Amino acid sequence: MRFRQAEPCEAKLMTETMITRRMLRRAMRGTPAASQLGKALLEFGRAHGQTLFGLKPAAAKKLGWTAQKRLVMAPESCTGTDGGVLALARLLAGLLRVDDIDAAIIAVAFAIDRLRLPGELADLLSRHGGNEPAMMGEVAGAEPQDAERRVRLNPLFRSGLASFRANWLGQVRLETRWALQNLLDRLPDDEAGIIALLVGPQHPAVLPMEAFAHVAEADFLRRLLEGARRERAPGVNIVIHGPPGTGKTEFARTLAAAAGLTLHGTGEADADGDEPDRRDRIAAMQMGQRLLAGQGDAALIFDEMEDLIGDAQPAQGDWMRGRQGSKVFVNRLLETNPVPVIWTTNTIHNVDDAILRRMSFILKLELPSRAAAMQMLARIGRDEGVEPDDQWGPLVDAVPETASVMRVSARSARLAGEADGGTIAARALATALRGGPLPPPGPAPVDFALFESDPPLQTIFAQLGPRGATDFSLLLTGPPGTGKTALAHQLARQLDRPLLVKRTSDLLSKWVGQTEQRIADAFAEASSRGGVLLFDEVDSLLFDRSTARTSWEVSQVNELLTWLDQHPLPVVAATNHCGKLDPAALRRFAFKVQLLPLPSAKAAAAFSRFFGAAPPPALAEVHGLTPGDMAVVARQLRFNPTDNAAEIVARLQAEVAAKPDAARPIGFM
Repeated sequence: MRFRQAEPCEAKLMTETMITRRMLRRAMRGTPAASQLGKALLEFGRAHGQTLFGLKPAAAKKLGWTAQKRLVMAPESCTGTDGGVLALARLLAGLLRVDDIDAAIIAVAFAIDRLRLPGELADLLSRHGGNEPAMMGEVAGAEPQDAERRVRLNPLFRSGLASFRANWLGQVRLETRWALQNLLDRLPDDEAGIIALLVGPQHPAVLPMEAFAHVAEADFLRRLLEGARRERAPGVNIVIHGPPGTGKTEFARTLAAAAGLTLHGTGEADADGDEPDRRDRIAAMQMGQRLLAGQGDAALIFDEMEDLIGDAQPAQGDWMRGRQGSKVFVNRLLETNPVPVIWTTNTIHNVDDAILRRMSFILKLELPSRAAAMQMLARIGRDEGVEPDDQWGPLVDAVPETASVMRVSARSARLAGEADGGTIAARALATALRGGPLPPPGPAPVDFALFESDPPLQTIFAQLGPRGATDFSLLLTGPPGTGKTALAHQLARQLDRPLLVKRTSDLLSKWVGQTEQRIADAFAEASSRGGVLLFDEVDSLLFDRSTARTSWEVSQVNELLTWLDQHPLPVVAATNHCGKLDPAALRRFAFKVQLLPLPSAKAAAAFSRFFGAAPPPALAEVHGLTPGDMAVVARQLRFNPTDNAAEIVARLQAEVAAKPDAARPIGFM
């Protein structure tokens, strides 16, 4: 009772009845009628004789072993028209471009999983110790000696979408994974529906390439994907990593669209919210490679690359602690994939070097610049039909992750009928992301005409930024109130970069080694955000090492000096006490600006600017005035107003006298 090779019509038109009869024929082969299995098979035939053999009810009940064997051996019809899961099996087989036996294996697997008669008979055979993989292969038309191997090499099983598992009774049964279950539940009637459910939905671009003008490598990556598409090159993998909120997924979508590729997500949550596990996602990846390989214009995105390797951590050498899965399997997957894959992750520190070496390109995506974020906001506003107000700029400066919540915030504003363009929602989200209150906005743009410095500020600032160099450092010295912090904010605005302010209290620690770590973290944060780093009161960090009392004090100075030498982005340091700095520190700063009290002419101009009145002659007798003094008195006038210019001058004199280094008369004079 050997099966002949399945005819094409049989592979394409298998029905539930045909599959069940073939299963029954294979099970009856060599089985004694008096055995437990033989009795169970005969009982099954009697129960379903009407459906399987076209018998009348009375004849079905009287069916004997010999008659049943004769009926299951009868020639099969090639006129099946079953729809549902079997129609889906035929559609999937065509999409996979498999031969007739593999097509029939897919049909048999679907039938056992979802159709009553094949499923019931498979349960019966399993209870009696049947070899389900071999049985499925023979039913599909494979030779007995090759049947089990053909099943296990079928794309369903090689991809991991289906497998065989032993239950607690030792019975080996067919098991379908998340994506395949989803497919069989929904029964799509076209190839696009199959791809969407087995692989993942399409990810169309929502932003143009111009939105990622801050990504210098964008054009190279576009050309890389275009080349992969043109040459059908295998093993093309791109990793995009960076902190949350940098737009990794959005950039992947835009990049694929620019290269003429349709991007599909891999193993994502379905419409019901069901979540795939690692095995599910890898199965979806493998099936995606198989289904999309022949199309030539597709790419895959695998968000959260950690799912591929687990929560791994570096250990010793090239070994990773906590790694999941076979390293050989992952390496081969990366080397042979016919469809380009874009991988995203928040960090690559848990990815071992063996994997990274097989990547075509590794891109670290930084948070967008302020200008790019504001352009993005304008586009989102147009898409959502809202007009962003002027509060967005300070919000983006304070919390750069705000750019990642722009769209949802703008949509919230539209739904709520707010005219602010989403700042209410964005502020709430940004506060949650920050884990506390937002920092206050920085000072308003400065007027260089109200500052006195050596060398002149206009000269220094004209040299910073336009030439494109970013690895410069600036030391601002001078008494309190001369505008050091305001100038740092002005520089950040000029360079279109966020300002990261680090004070002594932020960095110093009582624990040995922690201050150095905090200093390193400050520079790392500036690098990741592309910001201008400001060290306020830097004399507490870069003090003269000859005055150090402990080794760790020297270590923290050394740490900061080292980072100043190698940091590739702007650094500003401010101090009221330049004389306390370590002599070696001065050499680390490309530009050194001493801010001075205002001379008479600039003091008079500042008086008019701050108080809207002509300066009285008495102002010339006040020495040591700074822009900060003017700002303090201006705030006083909000609560204790006066129109008397002489009274304002008196208040300015009091501010100067209150400074710690102000000249005071000696008591006996």
